[in-house]
Amino acid sequence: MGREAPVTADTFLSVPACDVSHLGEGVDVVIVGAPDGTPCTAGEASHARDAPDAMRRSIKAAASDLTRWDFDQNGPLLPMDLTIRDAGNIMTDPATPGRNREKIRTAIRAILDASAVPVLLGGDDSVPIPFFEAFEMHGPITIVQVDAHLDWREERNGLRYTFSSPMRRASEMPWVERIVQVGMRGIGGSRKGDLDDALRWGARIIPASSVHLHGMKPVLECIPEGARCVVTIDCDGLDPSVIPGVLVPQPGGLSFTDIMALFDGLATKASIQGVDVVELVPSRDGNEIGAFTAARFVCKAIGCIARQRGRVEVT
Repeated sequence: MGREAPVTADTFLSVPACDVSHLGEGVDVVIVGAPDGTPCTAGEASHARDAPDAMRRSIKAAASDLTRWDFDQNGPLLPMDLTIRDAGNIMTDPATPGRNREKIRTAIRAILDASAVPVLLGGDDSVPIPFFEAFEMHGPITIVQVDAHLDWREERNGLRYTFSSPMRRASEMPWVERIVQVGMRGIGGSRKGDLDDALRWGARIIPASSVHLHGMKPVLECIPEGARCVVTIDCDGLDPSVIPGVLVPQPGGLSFTDIMALFDGLATKASIQGVDVVELVPSRDGNEIGAFTAARFVCKAIGCIARQRGRVEVT
């Protein structure tokens, strides 16, 4: 199994810690944090850099009994037959964005090479770029993005790898065969040309208003049977009543149950190959409700991965 630290309260739900460079065989899911990616202002720490630890801390109390029934996934809080590890946080530095991206790529590749599913806790929406890049030898992939914003800017203040551009950069990766974007609404940084480029590339864009009318069915219809999906959740894709702690709150967002339905649909139809949760701003998160909600997304994803790997009985 490789080198592992003891079970610790500092990990997600107190699962055993691990070193991604010594995973060995038999690990199903590895959680890892990335506090910084590529800042919009050189050397400035991410507004979301404390989010990985906030998510771990918010759900810490539930670790006392992982066998408790979780009605959101019709099973125990953590599937007992699934091997889950937490690799802690990647040591990132806002002064070295290129090095941050390389560290994230290296960590995620190591997890994928061990046949485990990476669950990345951001950090802002620049960290998904190296996350997607790490799948180069593990594609083709379909990216399913939950976000209020389009994220197709070519550059922002001369920088091409910030939180304004993850979908644009993903579209340039040959192993990304499909992009499905859900939750768009309100005012963001994109222009008409960015939207035109996204549609020309073939991105499927489902606004939040469509989800309110039709649920997740139109989203799931965009995804072929057996697709290898990487799910990226920007917390501002959720309505501020669900996750208030984001940089740019936009009314009219998705609900908690929408995300549960998305994961259930993907677990039935596709194969979840990776998940990231980004753009939580703990300093704006009253009572850690946003951090707890984001942590619940991680729990749901893990439960769906367990079903796909045959670790739980599907009823």
